[in-house]
Amino acid sequence: MCVLSSLLCALVASPPEACKALRGFYDAIGAKDKSPSFTDRSSTCCAFLDVRCTQPDGSPSPPLGQKEGWKAGATLTKIKFRGGTEFGSSGTLPGALLLPLAGTLEYLDLGKEGDRSFSGTLPAELTQLTALQKLSLTTGKFSGTIPHQLGRLPALEKLTLLSKSLSGTVPGELCHRSDGSLRKLVLDDNVKLSGTLPPECFLLPTLEEISAKKTRISGTLPSKITAPLRLLILEEVSLSGSVPEELCKGEKLEELVLRRANRVSGTLPTECLSHDTITKIDLKRTKVGGTIPSLDKAVPKLKTLDLSNSDVSGTLPASVDMFSGLEYLAVDRTKLYGIVPESLGDIRGLKNGTCTLQNAYDLVFISIVSKTCCYSNFWCPLPSNAPYCTETSSGETIGCSVMSPPPPPPPAPSFASDTAVVVLLICAIAIPAAAWLLYTLCKRVAITSTVVVPKMTELDSAAVEHVPEGEARPTHYN
Repeated sequence: MCVLSSLLCALVASPPEACKALRGFYDAIGAKDKSPSFTDRSSTCCAFLDVRCTQPDGSPSPPLGQKEGWKAGATLTKIKFRGGTEFGSSGTLPGALLLPLAGTLEYLDLGKEGDRSFSGTLPAELTQLTALQKLSLTTGKFSGTIPHQLGRLPALEKLTLLSKSLSGTVPGELCHRSDGSLRKLVLDDNVKLSGTLPPECFLLPTLEEISAKKTRISGTLPSKITAPLRLLILEEVSLSGSVPEELCKGEKLEELVLRRANRVSGTLPTECLSHDTITKIDLKRTKVGGTIPSLDKAVPKLKTLDLSNSDVSGTLPASVDMFSGLEYLAVDRTKLYGIVPESLGDIRGLKNGTCTLQNAYDLVFISIVSKTCCYSNFWCPLPSNAPYCTETSSGETIGCSVMSPPPPPPPAPSFASDTAVVVLLICAIAIPAAAWLLYTLCKRVAITSTVVVPKMTELDSAAVEHVPEGEARPTHYN
């Protein structure tokens, strides 16, 4: 049942009736379209700046704001409250008025942040727009939770909810439809949104983009990712774990951004660095370690590589020029050291882009773009063919150190070495103890075993003297 005199109940009827109902919708929310056609009650609503219609024969639509050229039977398919609408007052979105659009509306954009925009909670009637393919809002005045029923929309491809007032968690139902069409899930700037990202989203066979930057989302990055992701943007979140290798084995990955997700660790996903489709890798302010691998083929599409303030170590490989498309390289404040290869100067895009190698900045804050620094871990001399990487904005060479590779790490303890130590300790204790026991025993025997030798009598002495040779001499003791 529709409200407000059935304002939109006629939208599935003829275009004139649909336009009449749509005008009633604008009146109900206190808004008007900026198109001159809006004041002409006889003109088609398809000429409104924030409205799009589809011609029945698929022919090209007339230019925006043009009231002529629309054929009979044109269907209202898109409403975008984006600059073409003047809101008379802010208020809740009358969801019931959207019900007549359930079979035709494909795109609904509920507007951006402004003094006058929709507010309140997301109306439940949105879940009945069965033809809806794209739902977007970027206004911070919507509050409440994300309706889990949105996951039931069979045609929904793109869901963009950017609001600073939405709360609760991301409902797993959004990614439950394996036969659905969801390709894009954007939840940026929802600073009250918490909980974990549903693992089902990383397995959805249609999902190509996940973005949830600047939220309170936590938990662990899933180890299994089979969704054909093009973009994974999880900036300034509380996620932990490591970057799964499966993510880099897909054929579509273009952007991997975990910037300021300072609980993410593990090693640098080397397979991502050599991916044919990758354009951006941003692991700034994470605990990701590992080394930058040597490359045997060019990676021309990678434009941004930001590893600053991470635990990446080792050296810049001589094949760094294989990143031939780089326009932004930041490896400052890492554990990288050693020789800066001359091949760095062969990356032309860095000449007019950004390249930072230093490890620390002056006490007075200076932006990365200025390239003013204090020192670096790289060895002198620095290459002369890449001054935009090795010089400050004033033309001074950044600090470098004398060639002195770090000491090798101590060898890992082995079972054999541990056994030897134990044996030595046992010997050190047992040998002195045994010696002391032997000494004590000998001393005791010497005291208790005194022998008294009797003296010979004169008869014995005489007998001894007259015993023939070869016979035993008798002994007689008194």
